[in-house]
Amino acid sequence: MRRLAVVATTRGALVNRFSKDSLVEARNLQDFLEQTGEYSKVTIYELQKTLGPLQQWAELEESLRQLK
Repeated sequence: MRRLAVVATTRGALVNRFSKDSLVEARNLQDFLEQTGEYSKVTIYELQKTLGPLQQWAELEESLRQLK
C-alpha cells in the first residue's frame, strides 16, 4: 500500500502532518489546506521503498503528481 503524508506549515512555523492512503485524498487535502490561507506551505510526501529499518520520505514533484 502506498503511504503518503500531507505536511502543512503555518505562518508561525508550526508543522501539521496528515497521513493519507491515496494520492487523490492527499491532493484533495492539499487543495483544501491551501485554500484556507492558514498555511504558508503545503506539500505531499511519499514513503520510499528502502531496505532495512530506515525509512525515507520524498517530496512528490508537481509534474509527477499530474501523471498519477
